[in-house]
Amino acid sequence: METRTQARGPEGPDALGTPSTSPTPQGMVYLLAIGVFSLAMLYLGANLVFLLGALVLGSSGVLWFLTRSNLQHLRVRRELPRRTRVGMLTPLTWTICNDAGRSSLGVEIDDRPAPGSKPVRLQVEFPCIEGHGSAEVSTQIVFGRRGRVDLSSPGTWIWSRYPLGLFRAAARPVLEGSILVRPAEGRVGASLREMLRGKLDMEARRRRTWRGEDAIYGVREYREGDDPRRVHWRSTARRGALVVSEWRAEQGREAVIVLGRGPVAGARGNPAFERAVSTAATLWRHCAVEGLHARLVLGNGAKLAMDDSGRGLEAGLDALAVVPSQGNRRPRRALRQLREPTAPRSVIYIASGKEAGLAKDLGAAAGRAGTSLQLRCDLRSIRRYIRGIA
Repeated sequence: METRTQARGPEGPDALGTPSTSPTPQGMVYLLAIGVFSLAMLYLGANLVFLLGALVLGSSGVLWFLTRSNLQHLRVRRELPRRTRVGMLTPLTWTICNDAGRSSLGVEIDDRPAPGSKPVRLQVEFPCIEGHGSAEVSTQIVFGRRGRVDLSSPGTWIWSRYPLGLFRAAARPVLEGSILVRPAEGRVGASLREMLRGKLDMEARRRRTWRGEDAIYGVREYREGDDPRRVHWRSTARRGALVVSEWRAEQGREAVIVLGRGPVAGARGNPAFERAVSTAATLWRHCAVEGLHARLVLGNGAKLAMDDSGRGLEAGLDALAVVPSQGNRRPRRALRQLREPTAPRSVIYIASGKEAGLAKDLGAAAGRAGTSLQLRCDLRSIRRYIRGIA
């Protein structure tokens, strides 16, 4: 944990105002003991000792005032990035500004960021905040659930027991904002990487082609130096002149990632569906890294596409962060609308359970020269294709 002090504080929320102040358990014992002692001295007629006890008891009011004023004129700001990912260390910075001329000592912040986050409870200490200055403390937090996390919860307190710890002043700072937590991501297995590149394998019912020459582009007249193996004999016999085949690597092959519905209603929480969302996020990022044209189909009408430069990656990950398990999503209907493609596709359907009649729809969406694969995230076999997700 790192603490830094600045000469002047940045702009932030309004000052905390007058905090609530009450005795601590130790302070209660202290006040009770002094009060009983003073009454005893009064009863015994020891007036001088009684006056001394009354003086000590009266000085407690000064301690109460000092404890309360230690939090007055403070402003609190909490800073997080706009987006993060499940399981990722997320920086969290607290800044306290002191608008008063005197220093504030022994200030602490007690925060409970969000359900499922680690640590569940954050306690941040500010030993000294100089007058007309600010202090900053940086720490880290890990979010355990995807979605839009509201950070304006009333579970944040700022408090102090300075001096002596007999009284405790506490206030709730005004904190607003939210953070978008994207799903966790893993790694794409070798067999799935080959499929996305256009190389097919028998298990996924994919057609084998020569490396780097995936699709015939057309024919042209024979030129000196052409490979004789490229001669297209049927066209040669029809034209009466040598013609050769032109091949083009399948750079235009599109990867289509379809996220199926979850087994139960609700936005989040089902393990199989959460694994499916993480699988979709992993594939989506892999397509961006490999420079592949890709499309993300959620079945809610959203048009999420990515070109070979990776444009569209952020929009897809943001959509996966808040996608519901069921709701108004119709991924099977969207899959059927992908029939008769103009170019070969690699269609990957990510399911949370068994779905009958899916093979026919997948084949029609991929096209004759395309490839298709169904990933079942409720089975252990998913680890062959996607690794590193729970």
